Amino acid sequence: MKRRFGFDRGLCASLLLLTLVGIARPVAAQSSADPSKASSSASTTALEKEFFAAIREGDTKKFLSYVPEGGINVGPQPDHMTRDEVEKQLLSHRGLYCKLFDSSCIDAAINLENSARACSYRELLTHSEKSNTAASEITRSGVRQAVLVARIKNGQCSGPKLIDFIFNFEAGGWKLFSVP
Repeated sequence: MKRRFGFDRGLCASLLLLTLVGIARPVAAQSSADPSKASSSASTTALEKEFFAAIREGDTKKFLSYVPEGGINVGPQPDHMTRDEVEKQLLSHRGLYCKLFDSSCIDAAINLENSARACSYRELLTHSEKSNTAASEITRSGVRQAVLVARIKNGQCSGPKLIDFIFNFEAGGWKLFSVP
């Protein structure tokens, strides 16, 4: 079975941004076929805390525990990576590992017009002036999804100011579907 389900990353991120700034009020344990009705449950709140803690702590084993056997989509134009590819990059401290956990090994072009450097998600979550996280749950195409978002304020780093991770609920619990 292919793991590509249609979703609008912008819509999901917008919904969670509204939650972060206090405009949207989640209704506990609500599931809906309408993606505009995002909610949060105890399981997504726990997922938010545990997953972002794993990123902040650099816990590659915990991160890998969220990667399903079928792999994940990575990047804004999703490239599919198998679980084995993810594990190899985490073990060899390259690629996805750098993006997630270690700014020093990120391979990014130098932009002379912008003095800000590329930073890992770990650095963004632990060394920013401000970092807020939120979780929301939606059902899309019959698939229960959790969207975890971190809103970052950091003048030292280039890159995203909004980071969103999407999870699908499977028999064994929440499994990562996409990484920004």
